[in-house]
Amino acid sequence: MLFGGIVANMESNPRIGAILIAAMLFLSASGLAADTYRWKDKEGNVHYGASVPAEFADQPYDILNKNGIVIERVKDTSMSQEVRDIKKVEKRKPLISEEQRAIQSDRLLVIQYRSEADINSALELELAQVDYDSRLIRKSIESTKTAIRENIKQAADQQRSGQTVKEEQRSDIDKLYRRLASEEEKLSTMQSRSDNTRVRFAHVLERYRKLTAAAQEAYDNPQN
Repeated sequence: MLFGGIVANMESNPRIGAILIAAMLFLSASGLAADTYRWKDKEGNVHYGASVPAEFADQPYDILNKNGIVIERVKDTSMSQEVRDIKKVEKRKPLISEEQRAIQSDRLLVIQYRSEADINSALELELAQVDYDSRLIRKSIESTKTAIRENIKQAADQQRSGQTVKEEQRSDIDKLYRRLASEEEKLSTMQSRSDNTRVRFAHVLERYRKLTAAAQEAYDNPQN
């Protein structure tokens, strides 16, 4: 019965029929969590519904999610909801497929490295940079530890001599401890960075070997 009504509406007014079909498709895909439409009539009264009625099809409207948040504002009603839904899907499509992305990645790999020796050299270069950064952090850690020991010794000497340790001194010591914790966290990050670099280059080397082996096989067996 409902379908027959839609067909009749499409015959009498194709635009209304298209709007009804788009609304049905939207509701069937969304289920109970369907979005809500909000529009105004000629008098400015606000209305809510599962779809915009045909008599208000030329009025701007908002689409709200189940939490009542506006997820789309439709001002140009000359484009049907069905067409807008198609355009939104197309807009979300990646510019290239995963297969094309993999092919491009392989091409860049064989262009970037001429041999396995180049890959190993690149690995050693990155690891050397990580090691340099780690040594700087270790020096900073030792410097901070020295500053902490000196400040604590000074405060202890003041207490033994009956002097009051100032709040500013306590604050400085706290800051040094916070700096030490931050530097130790950075050093831990450097270790993770080193491990990740080794893993990444291991994958690069494995992929490079597969690509070069496949290329050599194709060269040796051109009939295949």
